[in-house]
Amino acid sequence: MWSVTFQNDRRRTASYKTEKGALKAIWKWLKVNEGHAVFLAPEAEPKVFTDSEELPFSEPTELDFYSSGKWLRVRAKAFELYNNSCACCGDTPSRGAILHVDHIKPRSQYPELALDIENLQILCEACNKGKSNLSEKKWR
Repeated sequence: MWSVTFQNDRRRTASYKTEKGALKAIWKWLKVNEGHAVFLAPEAEPKVFTDSEELPFSEPTELDFYSSGKWLRVRAKAFELYNNSCACCGDTPSRGAILHVDHIKPRSQYPELALDIENLQILCEACNKGKSNLSEKKWR
């Protein structure tokens, strides 16, 4: 078990199951707080961190878009609005289809439309792969 004490004008201690989880928590905390964090690892001397740059983490990457709360909310809304079937071939999960929420105008070319519900459609995995990010075909 790894332990971290976060210290600024207040003091808080938290436990973590993994070393990486503890270090990532320190990194996130130091990004937004003034102060220091004391890292306690099993059978090791305590280590004090005062700057997020001391840790081996960086800002979230583009891949994190699909796990963001904003994307997950708009994705759920797209399924509600556009039904639970492929807009291209009509396949459904009850027939074994894996459904994706597709960006009609690709995120790579239109990042400003990434969370625009009007730029989304439901496609099965096969149709989505066939469309790729080169097409702007609107099936719905």
